[in-house]
Amino acid sequence: MVDFTFAAFSDVHANLPALKAVLDDIGQYRVDARYCLGDLVDFAPWPNETIALLRQQNIPVVLGNHDRRVACNEPLKPLPWHSAAEREARRLAVRLSKRTLSEENRRWLQNRPTSLRLNIGPRHAPLRILLVHASPRSLSEYLTAEVSDAQLMAYRQQYAFDVLMAGHTHRAGVRTVTSEQGQCIIANPGATGRIKPGQPQASWLLARYQRGTLTLDVRSVRYDVTRTAQAIRESAVPDFYADDLMRYGMPGTFALGGG
Repeated sequence: MVDFTFAAFSDVHANLPALKAVLDDIGQYRVDARYCLGDLVDFAPWPNETIALLRQQNIPVVLGNHDRRVACNEPLKPLPWHSAAEREARRLAVRLSKRTLSEENRRWLQNRPTSLRLNIGPRHAPLRILLVHASPRSLSEYLTAEVSDAQLMAYRQQYAFDVLMAGHTHRAGVRTVTSEQGQCIIANPGATGRIKPGQPQASWLLARYQRGTLTLDVRSVRYDVTRTAQAIRESAVPDFYADDLMRYGMPGTFALGGG
């Protein structure tokens, strides 16, 4: 590859209107490829429709922790920072996903890779890009701002990348790490389908490699949050997730952050 432009998005969480809005926004750019960093299921009423759309458009997908839990029928482990209300809502949402997902889509999820690799630029010295859901070693590790530069550089050495793209935290940002061992970039597209405080309704990452230089831009997208919230209330998905969307996803309640 010489010049190459692509989009990465993550954490759709069965939110079909959000996914369509992100794909429509990506469609305004001349991208050579689109990649999804996993977590297609849980928290909204459209897991099968979400998977169907990604399959129809031939978008490569890496496995997320929610995908593995639902597709492989793994037990749910409570997270200590969740309130009692969120723990119960999460338990019900995951149980619903396991019951709702079609057998065909279950098998399809089971066959998703845990990572994808891109080598772009000159063959003798390509830019090595690693796409994962959370981190190179785990589907559930959080690569937050608290993770040290030394740890990230250790990952760079162990997993042989120059750029790591990972979702999972639902927080968008681009971080450059420099040390005596070299430099690497950690980029997170944020979330498509479930909002965290201070984040866009939905976001994705635009990557442009031109004339030997990589440019990364986080793009924020608005969509009809009210429609998704109403659909959640009319479904068996716990209302907790509708309340979350309405609390954090209405205009004026978010600001895109870097990091």
